[in-house]
Amino acid sequence: MTADPARWAWAFLACSAWLCLLLRPLRRQWRAWRSTRVLPDEAPLLIAHASQSGFGAQLAEDLARTLAAHGCPAQARPLQRIRAEDLAAAERMLFIASTTGAGDAPDNAGAFVTRVMQGTRRLQRLQYGLLALGDSSYADFCRFGRELDAWLRAAGATPAFARVEADGGNAAALTSWGQAVARFTGCSLGIAATASATQRWALAQRSVLNPGSPGAPIHRIVLQPLDPAPHWQAGDIARIHVPGQTAAWRDYTLASLPHEEQIQLLVREARRADGQRGLGSGWLGHGLAIGGAVRVQIRRNSGFHGPDAATPLVLVGSGTGLAGLAVHLKERERAQQASRAIGPAWLLFGERTRRCDALCDGALQAWLASGVLQRLDRAFSRDADAPARYVQDLLGLHGALLRDWVARGAAIYVCGQRDGMAQGVDAALRALLGDAALAQLAADGRYRRDVY
Repeated sequence: MTADPARWAWAFLACSAWLCLLLRPLRRQWRAWRSTRVLPDEAPLLIAHASQSGFGAQLAEDLARTLAAHGCPAQARPLQRIRAEDLAAAERMLFIASTTGAGDAPDNAGAFVTRVMQGTRRLQRLQYGLLALGDSSYADFCRFGRELDAWLRAAGATPAFARVEADGGNAAALTSWGQAVARFTGCSLGIAATASATQRWALAQRSVLNPGSPGAPIHRIVLQPLDPAPHWQAGDIARIHVPGQTAAWRDYTLASLPHEEQIQLLVREARRADGQRGLGSGWLGHGLAIGGAVRVQIRRNSGFHGPDAATPLVLVGSGTGLAGLAVHLKERERAQQASRAIGPAWLLFGERTRRCDALCDGALQAWLASGVLQRLDRAFSRDADAPARYVQDLLGLHGALLRDWVARGAAIYVCGQRDGMAQGVDAALRALLGDAALAQLAADGRYRRDVY
């Protein structure tokens, strides 16, 4: 061996160069492998969901459980609970974004849109996957999902795979999403992102609740189970399969609870521009024979689940929205029958005329008598002597009382038509409580809407 320092230096440099050449491809392979794994000691993979009817939330929650079961910790979280700091800290995320109304973001995305998307963000560290949910019968199909995707890209985030768009619960699109998520997470088993299981029910009863009304007929639909019925709770949704050449699914808020051993729906008959009955309401109200079979999926809608039974509750709605409000009173009635403490409930409801449209009046009067319902105020738009024409007018009329209920911890639940009613109610609440206070109620889960 030589003791020449120069030769030792050259040998060291040659070995270093050789090691760099050897390690460079190994480093690339390590990074590629590392990018597809969620290690057990890491923070859970965030799955942010923006959902109005509960489908997106259900997919996110099911996906989080499936990933966790296969060794990939994950956490589903409503988009409104995702902060700018969460995005900046995350290296990988998944998003499930529904579109509602005329291309709008769902209610549980409101805080994110105003507080996070309005600002300038640098998300170069973030790699993400996105599932956009929508209804292709509307012009603004998947609009919010597309807007969220564009915003993430503009902020420097990198899509791990092309945005997946699903028309309703399209099985092919959900399968594609599940496969992409499996590759993204490195989960060893395939992930099937599927819709709810389907059960068979039969039409047992059908009646019109508002005969003679100047408005369209409202049908009370009662279905009896032909298969074992699943569990659900107040706020959940029944997806009804409407057969035919243009077969489709239609969503209706459940007006009954499992202990009643039946599905009850309130369905207003819709008319198309050409005068034909609407697809879902026409079939349920006229086309389906008594005893006829119906395919139903029960969809969890956690965004409209009720608060603790002791929480004061303000229920606001109109028309068939009474289905989603009355079922919360049924839930409180069950709590009362079980000797549990229940908080006061106040229903503000609007329809056309007192003579024809005092929907479910017998049940409402019984709840007033039993204490399940503490106060009932109704507006009838066609009655000249009514104290208010629309339900939003009732809020202004009783503004001081509403502020007192909110100060005492009341939650506000709104159910019914988005256009007109829900927009008017939201504007009235903002005028009474202020934008910031209403936004905080929404963030705290004390302002919830099931609107369509």
